This record gives sequence, C-alpha cells and structure tokens, in this order.
Amino acid sequence: MPDPLRRTAHALLPLALLGCADKAVYDLDAWQSPLASGFSGTPDAAEGERLYHEEQWTDATPYALTCAACHGNDPADTLEVDAHPDWNGAGHTTWNVAWRETWKISQTWDLEESDVLGAYGGQICVTAYYPEGSAMTAEQAAHLEAWLKTRKDGDPGGDPRAAPLDYSFTDWDTQDDFLASLSDGAGGELRGAELGDVEAGEALAARHCGACHTEGAGGPPTLYSAAASTPSQLAARVRKAEVDGEPAPNDRMPRLSHDRLPDEDLRDLLAWLTAG
Repeated sequence: MPDPLRRTAHALLPLALLGCADKAVYDLDAWQSPLASGFSGTPDAAEGERLYHEEQWTDATPYALTCAACHGNDPADTLEVDAHPDWNGAGHTTWNVAWRETWKISQTWDLEESDVLGAYGGQICVTAYYPEGSAMTAEQAAHLEAWLKTRKDGDPGGDPRAAPLDYSFTDWDTQDDFLASLSDGAGGELRGAELGDVEAGEALAARHCGACHTEGAGGPPTLYSAAASTPSQLAARVRKAEVDGEPAPNDRMPRLSHDRLPDEDLRDLLAWLTAG
C-alpha cells in the first residue's frame, strides 16, 4: 500500500466492511462487502464475534491488536466517548454501523477499485496496524460482517453512528499552529507543567491510552519511549502527522483523531508525558 494510503489507513474496520454496491435500495440482509462475497458458505455470527474480540491474525505477541482493542461496540457508545468505564478505544464505535450504505462519506463499493483503496473486508485496519503478511480471508470477513449486522438498533433513526462519518477530522487543520505552540522560544520545546495540566493529563492518558498500554487494572499507562521523545514527536505519534517532513514513528499505534482527543486535551496529555 502506498505511504499516503498507509498513513490514512486508520479508517475504521467497519467502515471498510460496510457498503452498498450500486443498489437503489439498501438491503441489509443481502448486503456483503466484496471480500465477504467470495465466501460461498453460511456465515457464522458467533465466529464473527470471536474474530472481533480475539483474532490477532498472524501476531501472537502481547502487543497484538484485535478489532475490540480500538473499537467499542456497545449501545451506549457515542462517536466521541466509549461506554467502557475506564478507557476509550482509538477508533469510533461500531454499534449501528451495519446501517451505513457508504463508507468515508460518499464512496460506495467499487469492486474494481477495492484492492487499490484497501476498502474491503479488514484490509484497512489489518494492513495499517497488523504485522507484514497479515490478511483477512473472505470467510473471516463474512463471519465478521454477520456478527456486525446483529449489533444494531431496529430503527437507527437519526443516529450518527449509522451515518457515514465526516472525515474532515482527518485533516489536522491546527497542526502547524499546535506544534508552534510547543516552542519555548529558544529553540527547544515546553515540557511538563509549562505545556498544560499534568494531573489532568494523567487521567487522560489512562482514559485514551489505557486500552492498550495499561499493565493491570488501576495503574497508569506504561509508555516506554515517551520520556525520550519531544512533545512534537509525541503529538505526531498520537495524530499520525508528519514533523519536518518525516512521518510519525510507531506505525503500529492507532491514530487518535481530534474528535476523540481534542487538541486542548492533547496539551494536557503531553504535559503528563513529559513531566518526568
């Protein structure tokens, strides 16, 4: 996958899974993604639930991700905040996404372009955040989609979780101004309490980073390389941005868009990360 697509491949797994292929009327029962349509058997929703929560693809290390590592799936989840009492996943909730007829606002399924866009099955998330060589099969996609179809309200009404997301949040309009605000005016960058509220930042770290980084309940996240990084490097890693033309390090870490972690909260998070 070309680097620009790879860097924007944080698009949600369900957004990649859910689409409508030139149908005048959306038919939830008949709907399948191009990848899942290659499976001729009977999809198993129970197996799809297992894939969502347990499948780590080719990676069995402690750092392996699952769909559930990033995406909540609870009727009480919103697009901004998960219902989980202790943390938010990096990705938006997948509750009610079965009603989405399109992915990424207006793009419907295009079978010829799907391979290019990585817009079928689990190829967006798997390609972006899983080890080299990982892939989702047509059978796995069919099982996963069967389960996602059950995770919905009978009538979504005006629920924004059932509508294509507005991907304007992928354009970090404030990036240059934000990074400039980290400068100490003497060629360095502000750190700790100079940046924001350290105590608030610790709570934000637990909430937004704890889904993956916490080793045991109740403790603060373990972030091994944070102390050796500059605030601008950390901000780029959180937002998947570039600094001085260089892409953010750590491609494995999912992106936290600023509709999930606002810039004002990011300053407090950076304050805690650099306070030591």
